[in-house]
Amino acid sequence: MRAVHNATRFAQRLAAAGGTGVIIPDLPVEEATDWLSAAHEHHLDAVFVVAPNATDQRLARVCAAASGMVYAPATAGVTGGQGPLHPGLRTFVGRLRTLTNLPVGVGIGVSTPEQAACVGSYADAVIVGSAFIRAIEATPGPAGAHQAAVLAQRLADGLRRAVPTAA
Repeated sequence: MRAVHNATRFAQRLAAAGGTGVIIPDLPVEEATDWLSAAHEHHLDAVFVVAPNATDQRLARVCAAASGMVYAPATAGVTGGQGPLHPGLRTFVGRLRTLTNLPVGVGIGVSTPEQAACVGSYADAVIVGSAFIRAIEATPGPAGAHQAAVLAQRLADGLRRAVPTAA
């Protein structure tokens, strides 16, 4: 009962603050009933991060429970990781499209304009987070905010360029 209360209270507070949804990286869909109910009640999207090694049956369950979009990781590992995009990422996004009409966003590892351009050629959204944190941490103070803005411009320019064949 406590979990239901906490989920409801969190959803209520998030909605009151102007939030529109939550990215759910580590909550299995089978254990998300309380959160999904609270999110629905407060008109919040529940965005699940889906694993590329999941079966189509599991992906279908997750996609059916999700709202707003489905989040596909671009690289193996955890948020903040850097490295090449997963070689099967384009195929995975295509696989998700056969299982849901929701937009497919790709993040977790996207940090360069080249990666943004590549992902932007087949995903509905390119998600970047940790690269901004690294830019701010590398240059404390107002200059860090400027560095984050420069990165944002570089990523946006990457999305507007011709798409490279590999990232």
